[in-house]
Amino acid sequence: MKHILLILFTITLFFATGLNAQHFTDFEFYDNAPTAIRQVMQHNANAVFRQIHEAHFNNRQTITLSSSNANSEAIEKTQTLWNAAKFYCIETDLMKPVSPMSNGRWQVRNIPVFFAGGATPEEQFLEIVLEYSSGGLISDLYIALPKHQYDNFFVNVSNETDLRRRHLILSFVENFRTAYYRRDIDFIRRVIGDDLSVGDDFQIIIKTYYTAFLEQSFNNNIYWNVNFSEIEVMQHAGNPNIYGVLLKKELKSSTITDKSWLFLMMDYRDENNPIIWVQTLQSDNVPKEKLMGLDNFRINR
Repeated sequence: MKHILLILFTITLFFATGLNAQHFTDFEFYDNAPTAIRQVMQHNANAVFRQIHEAHFNNRQTITLSSSNANSEAIEKTQTLWNAAKFYCIETDLMKPVSPMSNGRWQVRNIPVFFAGGATPEEQFLEIVLEYSSGGLISDLYIALPKHQYDNFFVNVSNETDLRRRHLILSFVENFRTAYYRRDIDFIRRVIGDDLSVGDDFQIIIKTYYTAFLEQSFNNNIYWNVNFSEIEVMQHAGNPNIYGVLLKKELKSSTITDKSWLFLMMDYRDENNPIIWVQTLQSDNVPKEKLMGLDNFRINR
């Protein structure tokens, strides 16, 4: 009898330990999308994060995702981000609202995740965004900005077109931030091209060497933490198709720290293919009122 009790105790302890070491997230979405679409979205989120959790808690080197849950671009981005950060959702039951986007797409924001590669709580506890196609297939996954920065994007919205474009800019900024975590040098190079303009008083890195410097840093560093401590979105007064985006960028890794202002002038006449006309990088020591902005450029209508 004692042997039987000992075996039962051992089995109970085994299962208890296993449950404590691994968990799965049950997603439940509500509002703003038809019930059938929400159910598809929930199913796909559950399937993707089940693979993420199984890989994380079983020390696998990669995750395997299905095209029945996410499109090819979302699969590649999710795999790349997970390989770099080994993240997982920290909640076992999670209820989140669905938000409609342009072109019939959907979005679920502020999903709490733990980034195992981080060294401090600020670097480890982040939130992500799931974007979905009109039919509920996951089309993107990236790190969310904090809520107060999200709200600031829409403070001075002038009309529906402006609102739609600000959503596009928000998605771009959040994907740009996530590119550092993914170590996606190709995405960063498209944003900060070789024609980057560097202020005279910015002596840390110069012009075409910036992305080369980042690429080497990606290969040599264990983790990255990227924050935009200040974000300002401006619509040009004379040409509503032109926007200025000002970011105070703070990069921190295991070996380097970099703070700088990045300004982008973006053309949204073709919303599916916006053009970045200007990129400037300046030291964080430059006073904000002296930074380059929309007023520094002549824009023909």
